[in-house]
Amino acid sequence: MMHSMDIRRIGIMHLNQIGDLLFALPMIASLRKHAPQAEIHSYVKPYLRELLEPCALVDEIRLREGGMRNTLQLIARVRRARYDLFITLSRSEECMLIATLSGASLRAGFCHPPLDRLLHVREAIRGHNSWSNNARLLERLGIPACDGGYVGLLPRERYDGPGPLPARYAVLSPGASSRRQAKAWYPAGFAAVADSLLERHGLVSVLAGGSDCRSFNDSVLAAMQAPAREAVLDVTGRIGLRQLSALLAGAALFVGIDSGVMHMAAAHDVPVVALFGPTDPDFVAPHNRRSLIVRNESLACVPCYLTPCEHLSCMQSITAEQVLEACERLLKAAGNNH
Repeated sequence: MMHSMDIRRIGIMHLNQIGDLLFALPMIASLRKHAPQAEIHSYVKPYLRELLEPCALVDEIRLREGGMRNTLQLIARVRRARYDLFITLSRSEECMLIATLSGASLRAGFCHPPLDRLLHVREAIRGHNSWSNNARLLERLGIPACDGGYVGLLPRERYDGPGPLPARYAVLSPGASSRRQAKAWYPAGFAAVADSLLERHGLVSVLAGGSDCRSFNDSVLAAMQAPAREAVLDVTGRIGLRQLSALLAGAALFVGIDSGVMHMAAAHDVPVVALFGPTDPDFVAPHNRRSLIVRNESLACVPCYLTPCEHLSCMQSITAEQVLEACERLLKAAGNNH
């Protein structure tokens, strides 16, 4: 294996989702610690730049645009960089091709026959893409993995988005876009959580999500009782990832489905109530200790890894009472119980 002092330049091809980028942060921190002299470049989708940039973990962020022309230009740019180590965290055909053609002295990634044949170091994926898989890939490279996962690796910044922010607030992130319907909980459940948090703890709810969550979040608002609905701050589709990160950092509590936003909250060590159904918390649970998972473990089909489903029982069988009980436990532990 390459000695750390021989590594002068490292390239990392990232996956395309928020959670996957967060799972990569401790990998970058481990590489930085192992080879402090190395220049590190991250290749990401454009929308992820504003989340990675404030972390100051990499020397350069290079964008991955779509389309054949952009891919060919990217391959040429990767080759010009003359990497000593090139890691692809994605097993897509495009990323495997880029890694293969990178010209790097050492190429590493995850098993995906036959596309992985020209990688020098390969590691099998267990379950979902996760920090545990990334840590095993590092170990295969002979690089010790940092402890603690991604907690503390997102910097806390000043929020200057829509507001003003309530003095004390909980972030609710239903996350129920059309792409995540298998993970969706019911609107009345989130509404009941908002009602109870305001009544019992004086916590105003901040409703978060992308523009593709607009319809679902409107249903949550409509189901709230008047006091919670009138107090709520709705930032759905109104802020980018950097402002969302700042918003989450100041929250007293986060309640939401398994999503990248959930992992952002956990990275800031906010108390997290995470609703799990088709995905497996053994691989993608929030990394902070101040988190509780609510799921129905009695179903034989859980986890199904998002296979097509007609009944969605894993999520729809979770009750508002279960979620509120988890909220109460975390708030009491945090000293916020009034």
